[in-house]
Amino acid sequence: MDLPALVAAYLLGSISFPWLVGWWHGIDLRTVGSRKLGGSNLASVLGVRWGALGGGLDALKGALVVLGAAALGLPLEMRVLCAVVAVAGQMWPLFHDLDGGRANATGWGAILALDPVAAIVAAIPLGAAVIARYAVRPAPTRLVPLASLLTFPVWTAAIWEIDGVTPSVIGGLLILALILIRRVTAELDDDLATGAPLSRVLLNRALFDRSELQERGTV
Repeated sequence: MDLPALVAAYLLGSISFPWLVGWWHGIDLRTVGSRKLGGSNLASVLGVRWGALGGGLDALKGALVVLGAAALGLPLEMRVLCAVVAVAGQMWPLFHDLDGGRANATGWGAILALDPVAAIVAAIPLGAAVIARYAVRPAPTRLVPLASLLTFPVWTAAIWEIDGVTPSVIGGLLILALILIRRVTAELDDDLATGAPLSRVLLNRALFDRSELQERGTV
């Protein structure tokens, strides 16, 4: 195991580019909108262009972790592990008191670098959801978070169907598990304090990345 590579992956993952873009504009993403350190919240506050920039840079760092590990000659197992660690860094970043984003973009960049063909297949539902988000009125708010979540099991299944169980398959499942854990647990106490049914809270968080406070329009 290459510990320096894993430490570097975590530290790079801990850099929140949406937060940096917001900070450059004098905004702290942790205090506005949904209060999430992600491209979607950045887009809701500063516009789609800036949200795409922040999310794109987060995706780029996920890809760079994998490509950097490959450039160092590390085996596939280590490249996958570096990707998983970078995703964890985005979620629990050293530079933001271990309270980060959902790592959808970082995870996407990582799987794109690990297996581009499978990533193209996985991008189909996400692409359709993004188009619907901006083409349909009233705009659906749940499709993109759901499709974003689905990209990871679709990517994993595409690889498994062709190659069987590989390090990439295991890595895809780990990234999916981390994203679900982060979606469900982030600021969960705030939702539980509302007295809303636990099943509704957990379902909205896991599938649609929406807190009860978002559902009620209070954030």
